[in-house]
Amino acid sequence: MKSKIFMLVSVFLSLIIVPVAALDFSRFSFDRAKSVFTSSANFLPAAESTAENSAEASDNSENAGENEVKVLAAASGNIISTTELEYVIGCVASEVPATYHEEALKAQAVAAYTNLIRLKQNPDSSLNGADISDSPQKHQGYFTEQQRREKWGDNYEKYSQKVEKAVKEVAGTVMTYNSEPIVASYCAISPGRTESAEVIWGTDIPYLQSISSPGDKLSPDFSSTLILTKEQFKEIAEKDGDIKLGSEAEKWVSDVKYSENGTGVVTSIKIGSKQLKGSQARTMFSLRSPSFTVKYENSSFTFKVNGYGHCVGMSQYGADYMARNGSNYKEILKHYYRGIEFTKAVG
Repeated sequence: MKSKIFMLVSVFLSLIIVPVAALDFSRFSFDRAKSVFTSSANFLPAAESTAENSAEASDNSENAGENEVKVLAAASGNIISTTELEYVIGCVASEVPATYHEEALKAQAVAAYTNLIRLKQNPDSSLNGADISDSPQKHQGYFTEQQRREKWGDNYEKYSQKVEKAVKEVAGTVMTYNSEPIVASYCAISPGRTESAEVIWGTDIPYLQSISSPGDKLSPDFSSTLILTKEQFKEIAEKDGDIKLGSEAEKWVSDVKYSENGTGVVTSIKIGSKQLKGSQARTMFSLRSPSFTVKYENSSFTFKVNGYGHCVGMSQYGADYMARNGSNYKEILKHYYRGIEFTKAVG
């Protein structure tokens, strides 16, 4: 099936992926379905999920077949050949804790598979023949069996059976919008509401709108704080050669503007002489999300951050919360991706 239309976006220059899958929208447009995937989700992100290190490459050619997946191992540049089933299992294992509810694991599996199918239909020439990268910063994470054994240790058998069962129960399920696979971006934790693609990436995508996700506020990792001395702040900011800081540190941050969606996401902020997008400031100061406040006091700058990831699409923690409160995977996915349909991929 060839793509007719695909909605995409220009992603900000650099996404801090929380280890979460974010989708790389840098090549996306409404007129072209040639896509690269970082979701930014974020994913992934994109990805912005809890993926860890990239998979070590090895050519498992015995897994090749009509459902073959070629994964570019970002760390080595090698290509891993595996099956779709194995790929989705490895992606789910990389992106979310195996302790999550089975319905949340199913939701993650469908999101991961949807992103894979979209990319296989619209190959990315930068991948040297691979279908997808194992880098959460570009596409979404993937763990080989050996990496899963290392991650899960003594729980390997239990977690492996749990994840494999969840993946098999939704095998072949793809989320579509206007009959095309969606950009299934996701993040680890939203700031209580997910953010719209328009706010984060500059293009309105009907199924990636701001959605309530109150369960995220219960996460022990919901909030984080970064404190920088004025010397540390100055050193970081001035790495951008266009930023000029005056002598008064209390004036180094100004004109902070926030999303109208109530997410706390910073849309614009002035650092010294330069106006930045909130996402650019997030990258500059290595913040866990673009939902933050910053205050200067006692010769230090304090950033208070809510959420983890780019805040677009499904919240993985929110999905687990919904599952534990009785929602099934389809209800979870239809909550976070509005107006989507479920189809079966043609083998």
